[in-house]
Amino acid sequence: METDLIRKRFEALFTQRKTVESTWDVIERFITPYRGGFFQDQRQETSIDWRKREVYDSTAVMSHQNLAASLHGSITSPSIRWFDLTFQDEKMNDSKESKEWLEECSRITYDAIQESNFNLEVNETYQDICGYGTSVITEEPIDDAQWRGIQFASIPLKQCYFEQNWEGKVYRLYRLLSWTPIQIISKFGTKVPQTVMDAKDSQPDTKIDIIFCIFERPKYRPSFDAGGPGKKLAPKRRPYGFKYMIRSSGDPLGDEGGYYEMPAFVPRWRKTNDSMWGNSPAMIALADVLTLNQLIEMVLRSAEKVIDPPTLAEERTIISDLVLKAAGLTVVRDISKIRPFESGARFDVSQLRIEDLREAIQSYFFVDKLELKNSPAMTATEAQIRYDLMQRLLGPTLGRLQSDFLDLLIQRTFNMLYRAGQFPAIPESVKDGKSAMDIKYLGPLNRAQQVDAVAGVERWIATLGNIAATTQDQKVLKVPDYVEVAKGLGRMLTVPAKMMRDEKKVDDEVKADEERMEEMKEAAALQAKGDATQSVGAGMMSLQGPEGEGEMEQEIV
Repeated sequence: METDLIRKRFEALFTQRKTVESTWDVIERFITPYRGGFFQDQRQETSIDWRKREVYDSTAVMSHQNLAASLHGSITSPSIRWFDLTFQDEKMNDSKESKEWLEECSRITYDAIQESNFNLEVNETYQDICGYGTSVITEEPIDDAQWRGIQFASIPLKQCYFEQNWEGKVYRLYRLLSWTPIQIISKFGTKVPQTVMDAKDSQPDTKIDIIFCIFERPKYRPSFDAGGPGKKLAPKRRPYGFKYMIRSSGDPLGDEGGYYEMPAFVPRWRKTNDSMWGNSPAMIALADVLTLNQLIEMVLRSAEKVIDPPTLAEERTIISDLVLKAAGLTVVRDISKIRPFESGARFDVSQLRIEDLREAIQSYFFVDKLELKNSPAMTATEAQIRYDLMQRLLGPTLGRLQSDFLDLLIQRTFNMLYRAGQFPAIPESVKDGKSAMDIKYLGPLNRAQQVDAVAGVERWIATLGNIAATTQDQKVLKVPDYVEVAKGLGRMLTVPAKMMRDEKKVDDEVKADEERMEEMKEAAALQAKGDATQSVGAGMMSLQGPEGEGEMEQEIV
């Protein structure tokens, strides 16, 4: 992608976004403070406003943070494993060798994510999603030459611009950076314009605008095998390229680089029609947030009048200036002509309105649905109901986050580990062309769904047992395929493959049991035949008489 085209597209996107930025700026001021004002130049540390006195009520601020924390704990909790890999072909999942290999790859992928700074950066991402409706996070290897892990970066939304393809995925990403000459030289060395080298000494604190662009190279298509173990591709032959350049002049900085996959992900809360940008609960709550903030400000001004009311006095009643400080002296003609002014403010009415607005704002951010009740303990049934409610409320958002963010993140991590040779040797059973994989999420919201499915199977089996007991018809017990039920429950409960026999071993075990049963039956038959022969011999001995002469007395007629 040529430098002139990058500058042209960036400037067009920079202009187009001004409309939505006005809404984001209000959200930043009253709901997500300290996320960076969109119309403020904060290039210096002294330009950052740490007081934020515009906010008179923190209900929206805390509700927003609670929702972001709930997403983090419910979808990508750092305390439990939140995804697993499975084969699309069920026969592959029944193969113990293939399943164990994939489980080991899944464990390595999860560990690589957890050992990185993912949990730190993803929380910032969730805050932007719940506030602005859109967020940007990138994933890159620490070292492209050798495997040293991965690193994530939640990019401030005010710096990012993107173009999307027909699927709604990121096609090109642009980022506006402001670096000092020292930062630029430390990043790119001597591959910088002479103007930057000169500014290093003359203007070391002046920040220069830089455009960073990630773009697709159409003639190099992404492939799982591209750049496999021992097949590292040159940066310019990878499916995605990137460039740095100075915004004002278009001068390139450093060399053009490349990625095997798009390293930037743009998750959104909900997609806005006819726009690439998302919408969020903060946008819905914004009207009530502004109303509540203004109402609290009015109440504070009214309370100030009640606490320290103004003073009324008739003309020429006060001879000197009115002094109300401690030990102050005021000379008056008639003290009865001086009285405080009672404003008559109705704080009870304002308080009711304030409570209504606070409850509404909390409901916009699902606080009343996501928080546990005020009790020392919650039963398992209550917890299950709570998770079911979370699943219904956050289900659409969970689906979009998986499509826009988590699916792509896990796929890229898996591919990077494969290219780095971090996985065990691929078994022959996986090389037959049927090894397409799916991602199975295991977070609390997803676990709630799986528990419902397992409970449904258990209720079905129990119901069949009750029917058989009531009707005395054992035929209904033949309906379930208990082998498939056992395997299906194992998959739903994510039982490790090492704990389950594959189908061939199960068949061999069943055949061995049948053979043992046949041998036992034959042995029992032979034993029964031997016992019968022995009993016949004993009967013959009794007929011979006690002397054993073998002759019977003749009956005398």
